[in-house]
Amino acid sequence: MFVRTCAVALAAAITLSLPAGPAPAQEALAEAQTLTQATYRRIVEVRFDGSPSEVIPNLLTRVDLFDPTIEEVRFDHSQSVSPGEIGVGSRRICVFTDGRELVEPLLVYDPPRAYAYTVDADASTMALPVREIVLFYEFHEDGDGTLVTVHAFYDPKIPGTGPVIEPVLTGTLRRTFQTAAEVFGGEYIGDQRP
Repeated sequence: MFVRTCAVALAAAITLSLPAGPAPAQEALAEAQTLTQATYRRIVEVRFDGSPSEVIPNLLTRVDLFDPTIEEVRFDHSQSVSPGEIGVGSRRICVFTDGRELVEPLLVYDPPRAYAYTVDADASTMALPVREIVLFYEFHEDGDGTLVTVHAFYDPKIPGTGPVIEPVLTGTLRRTFQTAAEVFGGEYIGDQRP
């Protein structure tokens, strides 16, 4: 329940703090950093061949194409700020091959610049070893393609388990985005600590 309450508060705070005009994604990222209690752990960079308008829907809605453990991706827009449409509050539901589900509410949805999501642990049937996680995606047109920078914030559920969890989550992020680059056309640039 605590994680869900934090996620809702974070979503509301980010939504209310986003400027009305076309602000750089860094401003929203800076705001996310000040609002989340999770530790800023990883930066992942990937260059895709398509434009942000092509890359965003692929990464957001077609996870089943680049993560072999996911069988289906669906959305619940009943809590979206844009009723019936994708927006802040929409919930991405990733259904794994074993039937477990991961429910990921959108905290930021600002195409073509950025989106971010967390995990609703109470609504998910798949448990994660983290108490809070936020993934913030930035999209920048880069010549003929799009540079995607993913900022990962998370903290272990059990204090002291960070040295075990961090390499596992980093490896998962790395494999996921390497595969996405292969599937959608692009190049995995790398990942690093912030």
